[in-house]
Amino acid sequence: MIKVEEVDGEIVDIHVNGESIKTADLEVWYLPKKLIGDSKVENLPIGTRFEFCRNIRNGVIEIDSIPTIIERIAGNKVQVVFSELITRKYWDGKIGLKEYMTTKKSVIEDRAKEAGDIELLTYHDDGVYIQLEYATELEDEKLIQVAQMAEQISEEIEGATEIIAGRNIWNPEDSENEKEFTLRTVIPIIRKIGFNSVKYNHGKREYGRDILFNRITEFQEIEFWAAQVKFGDISGSAGGDIDEIIAQIDDAFKMPFYDVYTKQKNRISKLAIIISGKFTNNAIEKICEKIEKHSTRNNLVFIDGEKIRSLSDQYLKLA
Repeated sequence: MIKVEEVDGEIVDIHVNGESIKTADLEVWYLPKKLIGDSKVENLPIGTRFEFCRNIRNGVIEIDSIPTIIERIAGNKVQVVFSELITRKYWDGKIGLKEYMTTKKSVIEDRAKEAGDIELLTYHDDGVYIQLEYATELEDEKLIQVAQMAEQISEEIEGATEIIAGRNIWNPEDSENEKEFTLRTVIPIIRKIGFNSVKYNHGKREYGRDILFNRITEFQEIEFWAAQVKFGDISGSAGGDIDEIIAQIDDAFKMPFYDVYTKQKNRISKLAIIISGKFTNNAIEKICEKIEKHSTRNNLVFIDGEKIRSLSDQYLKLA
């Protein structure tokens, strides 16, 4: 629930699910993600800017690493602006700040040209600071979905930039978890290969589909795909791992999903099993042996970390 208090037509206070949120200038209001709950986008006042933040503790605002500002423009539609202002003095990246940020700028420009879902707004380097801003428009009934979609875009841009800039994403001490692997590595590659409508789908109702995407076939029809993503190795000697994957494969093909782009219920035609490590102890053969339907077996694609590295080398390079 979002409640707005106004005095003489000016907003002086905003409560989100019973808590008053902070503002420094009455122009941008800091919105902790933990407060969002079931809040609806339509309850946001039009023309008022909100910046997502991690939390507010004892009056101190814990901002996200990449400031994300949203502004409702109509109905359930919001403009999202990602804004970075970084100084060379405190940059501690593995490569120089200029190289990193020009790479990110190129990633954004390429995606704007290829997918058309984002726009580069500002890039300025004065020798001390580098400012970069890009924007997108998102539409959903629930504010939490907008926050998650915005996070996905930001993580995808970061991931593609890190891969192109040469970050060693395969060092086990550097890679952290399945979500990071999915958002920062797998999804940017899927987009770059040429698939459309790529959506991070991880959650309670994923039914074996961490990512949903599609492509236009040679017959000009939409072919729906999904990917089940695992972090680490998959071993054929671990019965639990194999049984879990088979159950997820069964769910992925059986359960329909609501496609936010076509506004219809659909079923996938193909499923990719993507892992960051290796398939060991004949894991692929054992999975296929336990699947009875030929139609299911023939529409599975197995992709390991080595293949992902090869695809990133092939598709995620600056021209």
